Amino acid sequence: MYFKKLILLFLYCVAIYREAPAQSQKTTFFLQTDFDQLYLKDSVKISKCAIYLTNFKFYNQAQLVFVDTIKAHLVDLLDPNPIQFNIAANLVYNRVVFNIGVDSNTNVAGILTGDLDPRKGMYWAWQSGYINFKLEGILNTKVQQPFQYHIGGYSGNLNAIQTNSFEVYPNNKYTLSFNFMPMLQYFFAQKQFELMSPQLKAVQLAKLLSENTTCTKVQNLSNE
Repeated sequence: MYFKKLILLFLYCVAIYREAPAQSQKTTFFLQTDFDQLYLKDSVKISKCAIYLTNFKFYNQAQLVFVDTIKAHLVDLLDPNPIQFNIAANLVYNRVVFNIGVDSNTNVAGILTGDLDPRKGMYWAWQSGYINFKLEGILNTKVQQPFQYHIGGYSGNLNAIQTNSFEVYPNNKYTLSFNFMPMLQYFFAQKQFELMSPQLKAVQLAKLLSENTTCTKVQNLSNE
């Protein structure tokens, strides 16, 4: 009888263990821009900055180990919330890959929901697709010069989506910095204060933003 009780207790513990939620590890990304530098000069006032960050994937060397179940994160970079991933504790990774913008398959997938809902104001039309990021504001010179840049495009040589890849490790926090100053300097030097449709210049400017996006580990900050 005693032996049977031990067997039953063992089977019960196994069942509880199997039903227990798997432990997870966290990787968190804070988001920031270089707008504070612009404000110090008091020459540029940003009124809107929205961006799509999509298709987050984590790799261990060349092996894909985790894919974000949320396909697209629409982020207000004027007041951003961190993006956090809960990943199974047994997974090892050393790199994250993600897109700035919406891929072509999503653009032709029809009407979507969540952050990809057209009512979010980041969708032109089915021919043009999603706006990858918006930047609007006022340049203060001798007169106030409004500007608005809606960067997107998904077809052929007008595909403006950009892919970024950074070294990251489990249970750490990082800051993704999106530096718009080089893009603004380019536009202002060209005296171009509006770009509102897919075109080669939009691809060029999307690439410029991607090249000036950085990822830095936050030191001495717990994930708890």
